[in-house]
Amino acid sequence: MIVSANGLSHRCERSGRKSSPAVLFIHGLAASLDVWRSQASLLGEGFDVVRYDLRSHGGSEPVRRRCTRSELAADAIGVLDALGIESAFFVGHSAGGVIAMHAALEHPKRVRGVVLVGTASECNDKTAAWYRRTAEKARNEGGEVALEAMGMRREGAPVPDGGGLAELALAMSTLNSEPLTERLQGLRTPTLIIVGDKDFLGVGGSVILSRAIVASELEIVAGRGHGIYLEDPEWFAARLARFFERVDGEPERRE
Repeated sequence: MIVSANGLSHRCERSGRKSSPAVLFIHGLAASLDVWRSQASLLGEGFDVVRYDLRSHGGSEPVRRRCTRSELAADAIGVLDALGIESAFFVGHSAGGVIAMHAALEHPKRVRGVVLVGTASECNDKTAAWYRRTAEKARNEGGEVALEAMGMRREGAPVPDGGGLAELALAMSTLNSEPLTERLQGLRTPTLIIVGDKDFLGVGGSVILSRAIVASELEIVAGRGHGIYLEDPEWFAARLARFFERVDGEPERRE
C-alpha cells in the first residue's frame, strides 16, 4: 500500500495482528522493505508488523533534495500516523538504525523500544568519505551503478533512485561532524543492540552504543555478519520477541 507520511508517498506493508504491539522495521541504505519479509512472517502471530520503504527507495517517492537525519525519523513517525498507530517498537538496520535512534530521541512517546542492528551513532573520516563517494556515484551514474559499487546484490530488489540515494548517503555522512553518541546518554527507551562478530563494519560502533545508552543490552552474535536477520531469521525473530515481551512486562522507564 502507499501512504502519505511527512508529506511524502511511502510504500508500506502491514501484517500480523492489529490488536497486538506494533513493530516498525526500518531497512538500511539502498535496500527496501522486502528484506524484512521473513521477520513479518515469523512475528506475525504475535505482533502488528509494519515495514516501509525509505524515501527514494523501493516504491516510495523519490526526493532529490537535501534531508536531515531528523527528517528521515519524521518519515517513520509519519508512517505510524498514517496507519493510526500510537506507538511501536522500532527495529533499524544500519542506516535504519540511525533513523530509529533519532525517532527515540525526538519522538520518545511514539517509541516503545528500539532494536539497533549493525549500526552506529558516529562515523570516522574514512566512513564519511565513503558516504560522500557513494552519493556522488549515485547522483552522477544512478542507483544501479551505486549498488554495484557498494557490493550489494539486487536479487530482484528495486533499485533506489540515484539522486535520492545520494541525499540519504550525505545525511548519514553527517554522523562524522554531528555524532549522536552524546545525545544518546540521555535516552531512556529500552534498547537492544545486535551485531554479528563478522559484520564488515565491526562491533566497535555497537559497543559505543551500549556504553552510551543506559537502558540497553548488547548481543554480539558469533559467526554472523551485517545481514544477521537474513542469515538466521528464526533466531533473530525469537530474539526480538523475547525483548519485546520483556519490555512490555516492565514499568515505564522513559522520562
